[in-house]
Amino acid sequence: MTTRDIIDAHHHLWSLEGNMYPWLQKPVQIGVGGNVDSIASDYLLSDYREDTKSYNLLASVHIEAHFDRRFPVDETAWLSQMAKESGGPAAIVGYAALEDPNVKEILERHLEHGDCFKGIRQILCNHENPEFCFVQRDDFMRDAQWRKGFGLLAELGLSFDLMVYPHQLPDAIDLAASFPETQIIINHGAMPHDRSKNGLAQWRADLVKLAGYENVSMKVSGLGQTDWNWTGQTIRPMIRDLIEIFGPKRAMFASNFPVDKAYSSFDVLFGAFEKAVEDLSKDEQDALFWGTANRVYRLNAAPA
Repeated sequence: MTTRDIIDAHHHLWSLEGNMYPWLQKPVQIGVGGNVDSIASDYLLSDYREDTKSYNLLASVHIEAHFDRRFPVDETAWLSQMAKESGGPAAIVGYAALEDPNVKEILERHLEHGDCFKGIRQILCNHENPEFCFVQRDDFMRDAQWRKGFGLLAELGLSFDLMVYPHQLPDAIDLAASFPETQIIINHGAMPHDRSKNGLAQWRADLVKLAGYENVSMKVSGLGQTDWNWTGQTIRPMIRDLIEIFGPKRAMFASNFPVDKAYSSFDVLFGAFEKAVEDLSKDEQDALFWGTANRVYRLNAAPA
């Protein structure tokens, strides 16, 4: 075990009993992440703790895992019971369709499961390549009904995890500007799948604009989905770009396990994170590995 304190700001758990995760039926295709049949099996808290045992895990944040959309609160109920019985996860980010006229009722039902419920994620990744699409619409962030639902989040003290592709960042910029009271957490570095010189230049430019809004923070995570055979050397430039743009106090490392387990072990992944920031100060490293997540998700989980 290392002495490194971490808060894992993004992971999933699932039990395939009852087929509540239809997307995890083989073959499993996750947008730009390709075929990941290896994750199509139960991944429970005991599995996660085994994967993370080399680190001093202060807390973890469970992000909705595309549970059957007909029953959005059932995943939260399962996880909150797990937290009571087994001490984890410390925070839950659930799902709600913000365009639903009845979304306030759904949000309130999530909140009935206690203080561990912190926010909503609604994946908005749309792409001209149908294999990359998570949703068929490209206009959610511009849609009046959806934005009405989004406006409820700050009112209820909830954050929003936003997963989009780089070409959707202009809409994210407008969203951040329009709702300054809502904490927005960008997932997986905004999924930089276009690694061409021009593609990365545009990705950086839009992230710089987005970082101008103090209500936005960034997850340095999920990079395996856009670089299946990554090494520490190939992902380091992106890690440093994200940290430089958002600063350590608004960036956080996260595993995206078990999805990113298709590309590496937990130890290899967090070892690459550590290597990429070894020249930063202790305070900066602490922010990236646990401090930012602790603040953004309101965890009160600082080291003793």
